[in-house]
Amino acid sequence: MQDLRAMFDKWEVEMWEPVPDKLRAPGVSLRYYRAGAWQSIYCVAFPLRAQNLRQIYLLLDRLRIAEKNGVSYTGLSSSRELVKAEGDGQDKSQLQDAYFILGATPNDPQDLVKQIYQRKATFYHPDKAGGDQEKFVSLQKAYEAICEARGVKP
Repeated sequence: MQDLRAMFDKWEVEMWEPVPDKLRAPGVSLRYYRAGAWQSIYCVAFPLRAQNLRQIYLLLDRLRIAEKNGVSYTGLSSSRELVKAEGDGQDKSQLQDAYFILGATPNDPQDLVKQIYQRKATFYHPDKAGGDQEKFVSLQKAYEAICEARGVKP
């Protein structure tokens, strides 16, 4: 997650979210808001969610570098064939899912976790134009679970 956060900061992408692929567990999708539209990429080739997420990171970082050097790749970000494969399922704990939904890691300081939560909560707030009630509630529950596990008041 830290590598993804750093890569998206370099790419000047503020909104991104990993999404567990429940149908092809432990697959993962990564959605990010760029150029006025949500784009997504997924990987289900490896037995662990972290490995699938790492492959997505590696691809997106190479795309960022290529773009920086003037390489054009129209439509490539939506190609599902780039990292598509089949993998075996594996259950993860609810706390790991909470970190995943929020886009944080257990090693992140509480201030950073709170900052990530506030940024995403503002973006998804249902009172805001384009807000998403379902994602907002999911985000709230994830943040509360993390705070409870850390012994911090949300």
